[in-house]
Amino acid sequence: MISRLVITLVIVGAATLFALWWQRRDGRVRTDEAGRFTADQLQAVGLVDGSAEALAVLLGSPTCAPCLTVKQILGELADERTDFHWSYADAADHLDIADAHHVMRVPTLFVLDRGGRILARTSGVPAKVELRRVLDRDGTLESV
Repeated sequence: MISRLVITLVIVGAATLFALWWQRRDGRVRTDEAGRFTADQLQAVGLVDGSAEALAVLLGSPTCAPCLTVKQILGELADERTDFHWSYADAADHLDIADAHHVMRVPTLFVLDRGGRILARTSGVPAKVELRRVLDRDGTLESV
């Protein structure tokens, strides 16, 4: 009887810790100083216009509800900034890109400079204010 209670408490405790870890990690914008999208990868997702100072690539899925929220945030940012362009790509259609950049879930968002260098990345729904900080290049973000 007591062993069942202990096992139940351990399982509930582990699930609670996992949920807290997941919640803290979800949507967090992190810097990724080492990563870069190649010109071929940018072309594959439709970002070939060199006039933008900042770019974003959203890897998602047609059945992903959080992807719709991230698309809305990106659309609002693009309306605010003429120097920002973004593109949505179905991760299933671009497995090479997802694999090259270690995408484990959707939505995954990459914010890039004009040359394809990854300024930040997030999994889940990011806060718009954090994306603005990346685009303005002020404030410090957590490293990957």
